[in-house]
Amino acid sequence: MSLIQRIDALLPQTQCGKCGHPGCKPYAQGIANGEAINKCPPGGEETIAGLAQLLQLPVLELDRSRGEAPAQIAYIREAECIGCTKCIQACPVDAIVGAAKLMHTVLIDECTGCDLCVAPCPVDCIDMLPLPESKVVPIVGGLATSPEQLQARSSKREQARRRFEQRNERLQREDARRLAERQARAQRAAQNTDDSQNPVQAAIERVRAQKAAAADAALKKAKIELAMSRAQLHKSLKAFGHPPTFEQQMQLIVLQRQFETAEQALAQLESQAPPAPPPVAKDADLKRAKIQLATRRAELKKAQAAEASSAELETLSAALAAAEQALHAAEDASAKPAPTLTRIEKRPIDPQLRQLKTELAYARADLNKLQRQPDTRAEQLAQAQTRLYEAERQVKAHADS
Repeated sequence: MSLIQRIDALLPQTQCGKCGHPGCKPYAQGIANGEAINKCPPGGEETIAGLAQLLQLPVLELDRSRGEAPAQIAYIREAECIGCTKCIQACPVDAIVGAAKLMHTVLIDECTGCDLCVAPCPVDCIDMLPLPESKVVPIVGGLATSPEQLQARSSKREQARRRFEQRNERLQREDARRLAERQARAQRAAQNTDDSQNPVQAAIERVRAQKAAAADAALKKAKIELAMSRAQLHKSLKAFGHPPTFEQQMQLIVLQRQFETAEQALAQLESQAPPAPPPVAKDADLKRAKIQLATRRAELKKAQAAEASSAELETLSAALAAAEQALHAAEDASAKPAPTLTRIEKRPIDPQLRQLKTELAYARADLNKLQRQPDTRAEQLAQAQTRLYEAERQVKAHADS
């Protein structure tokens, strides 16, 4: 094993970024190049002691400016999850399972407690809870006191490393597959023109399509690199102390230069990209006519609900008819086929039922909020539960009536 691999084997493999690097392997490379060994809050004293013994360096005190990293695990409040998949994309070891618009959950045995999934969650339904010692071997947290504990933690780190590497390989395969699909579509589009063009022109079109696909892939890659560089810079700014040390300041300068380089590379690619085709005027007219029709229909409906005068209703009805005629004219002028419209009779909305359901939703939300607060009194919970029961009873009674 190389020196970097031996250093990486001692790191906790949380890939949390608290050390200022995008993962444990880059931090191992930094240590091999002379960086301090006390920048890993998840590893703590155990990792510092192991690195000091490996590198024949003095044991340093943990750099507390990088925050705390106790033995913890992510927990998703599944009733509040909206299935956005942002936490799945953020997890470096694929420890969260779920699908779009479906509930997500955390695999306890695989979670490393990096807390990278907390920030992207748009509904804030992820909590970092103390690690249940009876269920899993902690990857971090205190000094190991026996050879069995050392072996168990080493196995846990190796398992986390394998999952992290497998995830990166999977993402690379998916990127390669998407690139191949784009190139195949471009090639098929170029081949479809062979019948109407000579072979030389067809070959030129295929080359143009391949160049366009490659430029599209390069532009997408540049956008991803810029986003990652920006995220790493912001993460380091939050993790470092205020004011940062000289070493942290130098690292921030490097990250800022990387961000500026990525920004310039993206700007250059965007300047070289062909301009987007202007919108077709006929399609714009069709869209404008649809918006106008929807506006006139809403005005007439609002006036009818407000019991407006007959003269005002006649004026609005005439405006609605004119908007319908304008839409038909725009559809005829457009190249798009006219849609097939089907009238659906909807049941009228019961305002009392809507009010009861709104009260039920508020009662349920207040009860959930009180249940999550550790200092909630029993009387408050009882009142909230009673309110929820009463709201449910009124909705059911109204539905049965």
